[in-house]
Amino acid sequence: MSTLSLRIQLEGGRVTKTIQFQPNTTVFDACKVIRDKFAEAVQGQPSEYGLFISDEQNQQGVWLEPGRTLGYYILHNQDTLEYRRKTRTLRVRMLDGAVKTILVDDSQPVSQLMVVICTKIGITNHEEYGLVREDNEAQNENLPDNKFGTLTLKRKIMEKDRDAKMESLRKKLKTDDEMNWVDVSRTLREQGIDEAETVLLRRRFFFSDQNIDSRDPVQLNLLYVQARDAILDGTHPVTQDKACEFAGIQVHIQFGPHNEAKHKTGFLDLKDFLPQSYVRTKGIEKKIFSEHRKHVDLSEIDAKVLYTKTARELPTYGVTFFLVKEKMNGKNKLVPRLLGVTKDSVLRLDEHTKEILISWPLTTVRRWGASPNTFTLDFGDYANQYYSVQTTEAEQIVQLIAGYIDIILKKKQTKDHFGIEGDEGSTMVEESVAPSKATFLQHETNRMEQLNVESLAHPGIMRPYDGERSYMENEVQTVQYGAFVGQVNHAHQPPTTKEVRISSVNLTEPQRALLGYISAGQDVLIRADEELRTKAPIQELGSDLRSIEWRENTLDTSKQAVSSHVATMSAATAQIITASHPDEVDTEAISASVSQIAQTIPEVTKEVRLIAALMENDTNGDQLLEAARNLCNAFSDLLKAAEPKSKEPPQHLINAAILY
Repeated sequence: MSTLSLRIQLEGGRVTKTIQFQPNTTVFDACKVIRDKFAEAVQGQPSEYGLFISDEQNQQGVWLEPGRTLGYYILHNQDTLEYRRKTRTLRVRMLDGAVKTILVDDSQPVSQLMVVICTKIGITNHEEYGLVREDNEAQNENLPDNKFGTLTLKRKIMEKDRDAKMESLRKKLKTDDEMNWVDVSRTLREQGIDEAETVLLRRRFFFSDQNIDSRDPVQLNLLYVQARDAILDGTHPVTQDKACEFAGIQVHIQFGPHNEAKHKTGFLDLKDFLPQSYVRTKGIEKKIFSEHRKHVDLSEIDAKVLYTKTARELPTYGVTFFLVKEKMNGKNKLVPRLLGVTKDSVLRLDEHTKEILISWPLTTVRRWGASPNTFTLDFGDYANQYYSVQTTEAEQIVQLIAGYIDIILKKKQTKDHFGIEGDEGSTMVEESVAPSKATFLQHETNRMEQLNVESLAHPGIMRPYDGERSYMENEVQTVQYGAFVGQVNHAHQPPTTKEVRISSVNLTEPQRALLGYISAGQDVLIRADEELRTKAPIQELGSDLRSIEWRENTLDTSKQAVSSHVATMSAATAQIITASHPDEVDTEAISASVSQIAQTIPEVTKEVRLIAALMENDTNGDQLLEAARNLCNAFSDLLKAAEPKSKEPPQHLINAAILY
């Protein structure tokens, strides 16, 4: 097999070397070879680096996956690859104008980055948010002059593709056609987003927003700002009275309770509080202050809750609008029409008033089709014909509908678990299987059966479905919680003189299972903490070349394994945060994540002990073990906060994840 000569360049092009590889060499192994060649010039851990192919302008490119071979990427001799750090900063602008700089993994797709971004900000349901690219003018805006954070968003469309009438109507209706969402399936670098560019964090899917209240101040503020901007720019049409009602609440949020001496006519800049069509209305500022007086006893948080609650009552709230063209009945002519998408339906709306003309539930949509210029819906037996429109945003409409369906299916999984949701009358029977080996927790649904009166002096009898069966009476050991997989013979356990503990009577079956997973995870963490007090036993290594090479290779492999395991646990932690919304907890998702953490901890422990033993400096090894024990303590706090019916506030769960 012929060798492949590649030009390897360090980040910034400060050093370039030509190195020969076999085409079947994996990217991971190629990185090890490159690191050896550039040993003096490369700083940091091997897991922090990767291979990157950039385009001619060096604005876009592709990260090579560690598990792929070099031959997979169809590389040619003298092609240039860049050995660079995966981590980078990303500037994220909030709707209120605040900008946060977050460290992210540039090699991961945006869908994975959203977990990190939202967790850092304090948002649990990352799947409902997205990033939007801003135009150059918005990038250079002076934030104090633009204090309300209403930003211009860029969308690259050729002028020749514009329809003047449609463009004018689109601007008037404030549709979402121009929203340039970042593709979640690709990396930032593949989309040409560098460190200098700022992206906007914005809610894309309005699914669980009705659960947001004063207990979640971060999301409440984001929802308030987005709803406020949509009302002011006309996305949500409102009457004059409704506009004054919203303005009165907004004045209270920004300036506090009404003060007769201060809040007089001329105090407000009306364009910041009213839709443009009402700004010049005579006497409207007095109406705003009249509404303002009604909220004197509200705190700022409660006022935001009231604003968002009132906004949800608007018929257009939660609708994503697209301006399309549809065929007139009986005529071969296309006319403008508004198409809307919500969490539960597709809407056909009037293009002038945004009045809903037809609503098709998503449950009736059988298929959809998208082409560069058309979008088609098939309702199967629910309609006699397809509904087809002309639009250049078909792909964006498809992504929106598919996104809502994905969220719905994910939430539905909780209700489709084994057992009966909300069966609070059922109990948990705990039985010892074998001393010091295991216990199992059994879901037992109450059933009406005939009561048999027998002497307690008789031996106990279990009555399973297949008849009587004697059993040996034994002492119940210390209570343990666990989870089991597989079939189990359900049976009633008769009363005995020994105490049988009935646990978590008021919990649902998934919550009981979660409690078992958490308890098992805590046991794993306790064992890991004990093991991490000593290093792994290894034979004494010599100073010969082979021993040194084995030590270095083992260290690299173990460090890479730890990095991979920690990434897995980070994703599981983010999933716990996402699934732990106080009003809609996805217990099955939390159980799966807790189980993933419990399975990964022993692997991390093993690798960390080995790394500590192989370190030349004993002090560094001891510090590594201590850091690993601290990590176990952080995970223990996380699992405790994730317990069902926990009295800890939701913010404690987020804090535990951040500390981890």
